[in-house]
Order: sequence, then C-alpha cells, then structure tokens
Amino acid sequence: MIRILLADDEPVALERLELAVAGIPDAEVVAKAANGRQALELIRELEPDVAVLDIRMPGRDGFSVIEGIPPGSHVPEIVFVTAFHEHAVRAFEFHAVDYLLKPVAFDRFAQAIERARARLRARQSEARFAELQELIATLRRQRAEERAGWMEEAWVRTRAGLVRVRFEDVDVITAEGDYVSLHVGGHAYLLKDTMDSLQSRLDPARFLRVHRSTIVNLSRVTGMRRRGSRALFLVLEGGREVAVGPSRVGPVLEALNARRWR
Repeated sequence: MIRILLADDEPVALERLELAVAGIPDAEVVAKAANGRQALELIRELEPDVAVLDIRMPGRDGFSVIEGIPPGSHVPEIVFVTAFHEHAVRAFEFHAVDYLLKPVAFDRFAQAIERARARLRARQSEARFAELQELIATLRRQRAEERAGWMEEAWVRTRAGLVRVRFEDVDVITAEGDYVSLHVGGHAYLLKDTMDSLQSRLDPARFLRVHRSTIVNLSRVTGMRRRGSRALFLVLEGGREVAVGPSRVGPVLEALNARRWR
C-alpha cells in the first residue's frame, strides 16, 4: 500500500485529489493539509511515501515544505500540483516525481503515483537515500544564502532586563508612536524603531506590510475574512485578526497566493 499525503489550500482541489487517490489500487490518503505548515508537520509525524503538494499555499509554499524537512529525516517522493506553468523548472530541480497542472486529470495523477512507486522501490539502495539527503542540504544552503543580510533578531528592553526576540517567532509588528511592538504569542515587546526602517531590514519573502501601521509574518497567516464589500482581515495562528489597508489588498492576496473573491 502506498501512503499519500495531500496538501492544498483550496477545499475543492483537495477533494478532487482525494477522489483521484480513491481510484488508484493499493493507494491510501493518510492525511490532508490545508497549508504548508500543516503539511510539514504531517510529513514529520506520519512519514508518508508520497507528498502531493500545491506550490502556492499560505505560510509555506510547496518548495519551502521540502526545505523544512530536518536533515537525516524521512523525505517522501514529491508530486507538485499548481495552476501555474512558471514553476515547472524549479519543481524538477527539487527532483519532483511529477508536476501537474490544475484541474488535475485523474489519469495523469495515476501516472505520477506509479512513477512514485518506482522511485520508492529504488530507495532500497543507499544511493537513493543519500541523493535525497543531499538535496535537502543543498536547499538549506541556498535558503541561508538568500536570507543573508536580513535582520533575524533584536534585543529589546523589558522590566526584567534585555530579551532576545527572533523575528521568525514574531506574529505581527505594529506601530506604537516612536516605537514598534513585536507580538510573539501572548507577549508584546517594544523596540525603538520605525515601521519604514524596520521593514527595509526584514526579509520581504517572510514579512509583508499589510497596513501603514502593521507588518505581518506571512508564515503565521492561516486564513482571511471579508467584512462588508471591501474590508479584508488576515487571521493569524491563535485567532488574531489583522486589518489590511484598502490600498494593500492586491499585494497581500498576491503574496499569499490567494485568488480574489468573486
């Protein structure tokens, strides 16, 4: 039996993938994920044979899911699905089994799973395992090079003394007069800085200005809400909602790979 994990932020697309698996002998869906963060957690926990990943998902895209697998850990065979052609070259740089365009045809999906079976059989050799581990190591080196130069942490003053805050742990940053407030879980830390200055030193692939007084860590976004005909709010892990400025709705939807509501 081949064990398959499905990850897609569109419920209809996820349902179609599940139906495609149902039509393949000796195949089962062991888990479904609605975003990249969930997909990475489930890969670590369940060690599926195959991970079928949408490329554009909130939090972590399909590529960064693979980059996030710890060195030496189980690496599933990967099938990417997407509505866009432009990611094909990069997908095969990741040694993907296949690259499928939405809406995914059931026969093409079945072919991809059969290719994955063949690769899984080849994994009995140490060479295949070594190849996958080297792939993860290479991706990590590339990501580290991309992030070089961006601000990764800050020391903030509290009543108890100085505290180190890593920006990867920050949910949202808000303007507070001559300061900015770094919100980490249920805590908030004041840092002497301006929104414009801080934004220029943060990795734009990870942090997005969604309002003149708000910067959001994109990996913390779990959903979106409409209020009225125009107001848009981002839902963060833990349930916090963050308002998006009217002029920033387009860039926010693009950064999160979301489609506009019809």
